Amino acid sequence: MTTLSKPNFVQLSANIATLLFAIFIGVQLLAAAGIFPVSMLWGGRQTELTLTMRLTSVVAAVILGVFIYIIRYRAGLLGSVPAPTAVRIAAWVVTGYMALNTVGNFASVSSVERFLFGPMTILMTVACLIVAASSHN
Repeated sequence: MTTLSKPNFVQLSANIATLLFAIFIGVQLLAAAGIFPVSMLWGGRQTELTLTMRLTSVVAAVILGVFIYIIRYRAGLLGSVPAPTAVRIAAWVVTGYMALNTVGNFASVSSVERFLFGPMTILMTVACLIVAASSHN
């Protein structure tokens, strides 16, 4: 039986976070395109896809892409090792943001956010926490 070494576990966590972030990027882009119902996002309180909501979804997708870069860099999958202090701090900011996002998902009136996105963001938060707290780089 093989065991995962610390760096491999951190990198696995970063890969899990990357996959989930990529899913949410897709959801945001589909929402911006009018394909994914906006009523299932943003707390479930929006019923109409306005230009502002489209732009907000695109900005959210870009921010999530930046989160991928930060988490992957911190895990040693991108950039230099050890990670610069700014990347280490940013990984904690991403983790905190995801924790708050999880609370928001569970407080949503949208059942999709509560029962699908909520558990997904818990997993993302834990994966980001593992990466942010890692000492391997």
